[in-house]
Amino acid sequence: RSTSECVKCDLSEADLGGYLLMGASLISSNLTGAKLQGADLTNANLSEANLSEANLFGANLRGTNLTEANLSLANLSWTDLSEATLREANLSETDFSKANLSRTNLRESNLQKADLREADLRAADLREAILVAAYLNEANLDGADMRKANLYRASMRGATLCNTIDPEGGKNNRDC
Repeated sequence: RSTSECVKCDLSEADLGGYLLMGASLISSNLTGAKLQGADLTNANLSEANLSEANLFGANLRGTNLTEANLSLANLSWTDLSEATLREANLSETDFSKANLSRTNLRESNLQKADLREADLRAADLREAILVAAYLNEANLDGADMRKANLYRASMRGATLCNTIDPEGGKNNRDC
């Protein structure tokens, strides 16, 4: 099961679980409510795609471009998003629990009420991200850059902070 390009396609509610979509171009496509659990989307281009309420549990999105994508209310738990770009993405109320977001670009993204419990955010770029009321409990934020991020009412109980740049630009080495 392999494909390469489907720009502006309507794949809402599609069952693509386990599909091999490495390097696929799904720019501006509608994947609302799609079932993509276990799919391999390594290095795919999903910029400006709508993945709201999609199920990507355990999917591989390593190096994927999700710039300005809408993933609100999506399930990305246990997903590999390392080195992915989610700049200016709508990630509100998204489940990232136990996801790998290491070296991921989340700059200027909306992570309001996102569940990032036990997520790996090592060296993630969270500059100017909106993390209002987000759950970062037990998350690994070693080396993350959070300059100008909005952490109002965010929960960070048990989060690991080492060489982490805080919203004011200072370095937090609490857990080094």
